[in-house]
Amino acid sequence: SSHTLDGSLKISYKNNSPDTLHYLWFQLRPNAFSSDKTILSEQLLQYGDSRMYFSTPDQKGYINQLDFRINDVHAATSEHPEYPDLIRVVLPNPLLPGGNILISTPFHVKIPDAFFQFGHDGQSYQLVNWYPAPAVYDKQGWHLEPFLKQGGTYNEAGDFEVAISLPENYVVAAPGFLDNEGEKEWMKNRSLFTFKETTHRTKIKAGHYKTIRNNTPVSSATFKTLRYQLQNASDFAWFADKRFVVTQDTCALPSGKIVDVYSFYTPDEKSAWANSIELTKNALKFFDSTVGEYPYPTLSVTQAPPKMESAHPGIIALFSSRYKALKNEQLVQNIGTNWFTYGMLINLPEYPWISNGLNAYYTNRYFSQENAEASLIPSSTNLNRLVLETTAAVRKDQPVNLPAASFNPVNYKLSTYTKAAQWMQLLEASMGRVAFDSLIHSFFEQWKYKHPCPDDFKQTITAIAFNHSDSLFSLLDKKGSLTPPVSKSLRFVWPAKADPYQQYYYVGVSPAIGFNDYDKLMAGAVIHNYTLPPRRLRYIGSALYAFGSRKLNGIGSITYDWFPEKLFYKIETGLSFARFTEDRYTDDEKNTTYLGYRKITPRVRVTFQNTDAQSTVRRYVQLKTHFINTESLRFSWDSTVMKNKYATVTENRTIHDLQFVTENIRTLYPYDYSLQLELSDDFGRLSFTGNYFFNYPRKGGLDVRWFAGKFFYLGEQNSVKRFATDPYQLNLSTPKGYEDYTYNNYFIGRSAYQGFLSQQVMMRDGGFKVRTDLLSNKVGKTDNWLTALNFTSTIHPRLPVKLFADLGSYQDGWDTDSEQPKILFDGGLQLSLFKNILNVYMPLVYSRVYRDYYRSVPGNNFWQRISFSIDIQQIRFKNLKPFFLSDYL
Repeated sequence: SSHTLDGSLKISYKNNSPDTLHYLWFQLRPNAFSSDKTILSEQLLQYGDSRMYFSTPDQKGYINQLDFRINDVHAATSEHPEYPDLIRVVLPNPLLPGGNILISTPFHVKIPDAFFQFGHDGQSYQLVNWYPAPAVYDKQGWHLEPFLKQGGTYNEAGDFEVAISLPENYVVAAPGFLDNEGEKEWMKNRSLFTFKETTHRTKIKAGHYKTIRNNTPVSSATFKTLRYQLQNASDFAWFADKRFVVTQDTCALPSGKIVDVYSFYTPDEKSAWANSIELTKNALKFFDSTVGEYPYPTLSVTQAPPKMESAHPGIIALFSSRYKALKNEQLVQNIGTNWFTYGMLINLPEYPWISNGLNAYYTNRYFSQENAEASLIPSSTNLNRLVLETTAAVRKDQPVNLPAASFNPVNYKLSTYTKAAQWMQLLEASMGRVAFDSLIHSFFEQWKYKHPCPDDFKQTITAIAFNHSDSLFSLLDKKGSLTPPVSKSLRFVWPAKADPYQQYYYVGVSPAIGFNDYDKLMAGAVIHNYTLPPRRLRYIGSALYAFGSRKLNGIGSITYDWFPEKLFYKIETGLSFARFTEDRYTDDEKNTTYLGYRKITPRVRVTFQNTDAQSTVRRYVQLKTHFINTESLRFSWDSTVMKNKYATVTENRTIHDLQFVTENIRTLYPYDYSLQLELSDDFGRLSFTGNYFFNYPRKGGLDVRWFAGKFFYLGEQNSVKRFATDPYQLNLSTPKGYEDYTYNNYFIGRSAYQGFLSQQVMMRDGGFKVRTDLLSNKVGKTDNWLTALNFTSTIHPRLPVKLFADLGSYQDGWDTDSEQPKILFDGGLQLSLFKNILNVYMPLVYSRVYRDYYRSVPGNNFWQRISFSIDIQQIRFKNLKPFFLSDYL
């Protein structure tokens, strides 16, 4: 199927403004799907959806073959300089105030894939904003907003007469009065419709077959024409599917009006939609009784593909697989748009909080009624409140009174729905529920189809509650919580829990376990105050008894945040500590000595302010100082008893670590880079690390890493320093546990030199995946400079297996008397499990110097070459949306 639509448009247009119009602007919304450079495509990327960006020309959509005529006279047109979904139509004659003209044009639409609201999913069609529509001209002039996911559209109301011709076995869900009695009778019999997907094999060539899925009935060769009438609507949306089951009923509203209610869904979703008619009628009666009379003769609810939910006058579309958890709330809130969005025609792109806030407020009211499902209230209202208070706590929230385009994806919902609903609750509390309902009813009736703005809303409030309006409206421009702080008491919980109402200072206590090859199993408890919303002072600490070493170990940290809110977004100070065993020694008399380490790391991080709320870039400078105390054995010969003696000695060392970091966690091509300076008593390391991810069209992608480092000595350079600084030197062989000099990585056998545990490595420096553990001077190790490129590519987005390749060079290979190659390489397979926490590396190709090493190792085999890393320290919540929690969890 070509997925196209051909139509003709006739509009009787009246100039209701006091101005003479010389041209009109029209919305051509299908053109928002015409390329990956449209504003819609960019906004979908902000929401983490790259399907449209990577779509083929075949999958995109557009509208063309336009020929605008004014009173049957050809009208010249010109494109908008920025937005392809807007076109200017020059009037042959000026349109005076109060004047009427007849506008007509043919149009051809290529229907895109189901990216957002308008499109098709196979042979199921969602026709939203599918025709040329006049833009709004009001006292502010022309409103020329592009089609966006965030903020909706702004349209004038009109009376629609629509004729739709399509194959006769399609079921059409559309609003308004259907002027086809035969179609009405046919739909009454669709409640028992069933359809099961079938498959068949077709021969491609000798010995080769292809399985064809038939997931929809074959289209009828006979066409039908359906005619609809819809008055006082800003849009006419319709949906068509050959599999739709139709259930219907009538709803008698408190006002006495009778509304026909329809539900359209596919047979496989029948159980999920069983109560859809009843739920729709309940919500319809609620809004009608509290706000005003429902404006349309019918209300239809239809099933939509994923990410294609939408609401329009008289009809809403919902994705059904979320029905059990949230769909009832979505259903009610979308029904509410018939009053708060389409009933008053509020400018959603400019003032989203009025419509969305009123809708969310009354939706919350609906679910607090006795006939509502109480189980839904915690999963929606409390969750939204929790996330709102969390964003406020981390200073990432935004005021309510902003245009839709100014919000980031998280705050659009939080500010214009949740926070605006809280504001409505404050307004209700200040005047009483009865007076509030009377106010909203008056506002709805006074401004029906008239585009009210915040000043109009304020004037309506002032007329009834003039003592409160100024102070209340000032809150709309305020960041932070609208609810005043409350005194809190301390409460211990097992385990920790979220606190959406911020009633207590929760302290979480829970069991904890750990393991390494020296301490063996460790068991204990962890205590912390990590919860949502996050506290400015946060701590976590765990005490663990080791059953192997019989020692008390532990790990923890404490952090405090300041928010200067000027040059810096946040200043974070903290202290972390750790104590574990890293080796053991058993002498000839079977006495075992356990050797451990202790680490204390104070730190300060300064995160720079980013004035763009939609930006995903974060920049910070961080200073850490690692105070490390380690234990080792000192051996001596006792000539009296003629055997070795040993004693445990401790060594203290200090490492200063300064980093400048930039991160961008955008959906498309995320990257980060850091400049790091590490200093100790005898040496310094200066390095740059950059990471860039190239997305593939069908998920997955190519990770590219570049590392460049310089090692240098402080003071005199000699062989003693060279030997002592070996763990800190730059490396093109994969570093082992003893080279984790800051003890930031988790190793099962940190000091293991043989066996399976000796194959655990860490990714650092050159990022190679080959080991040369048994050499006194590892291949690619240098106390000068080193640089490397690392590539890791997914093979298939559903497979945990990846390809890797590494390329590097270092100073030793460029010495005039060196026998080492200038360029080293390796490549192979990488198995990444548990969100890349566990990675297994299987080198398959590598430089000759690595090959020679492997040949010299006793018992050389493929399994010995495999390495693995456990990157627990890389568990970061910045990859979760919303990203503002990345520093806190």
